[in-house]
Amino acid sequence: MQNKRKLRPIRERKPKDMVKMKDFAKEISKRTGFTVTDITKVWRTGIEIIIEYMKANRAIALPKIGMIYPFIKPARVVMSMNGGIGTPTKMTMASRWIVKYQPGKFIKEELLKYPPTEEEVDNLYED
Repeated sequence: MQNKRKLRPIRERKPKDMVKMKDFAKEISKRTGFTVTDITKVWRTGIEIIIEYMKANRAIALPKIGMIYPFIKPARVVMSMNGGIGTPTKMTMASRWIVKYQPGKFIKEELLKYPPTEEEVDNLYED
């Protein structure tokens, strides 16, 4: 019987390689001919509008990417570790708004075309 492997925490499983907005805008510029400045301005304005829609409790459907929507995480009882000092105590975390993402069919199908390598899967685990 094979031992159960322990997954790394989610924060350690995120990609380490991140594309910055400047590089993203340069790539769009290269493919479209629009200026990097205009692309950056459109993206920043679009993000501002998305945030306004979120504040108005509206979902945003982005073609090929999916949907971003506001979601209320209800109040719940949690354990406060008190910074590792003393004994943990129960406390109530208030209800709050969070952002959720639901991928679209297109992006899900595109990612399914590229299964993870054995090495990538192994990197999910601590051992």
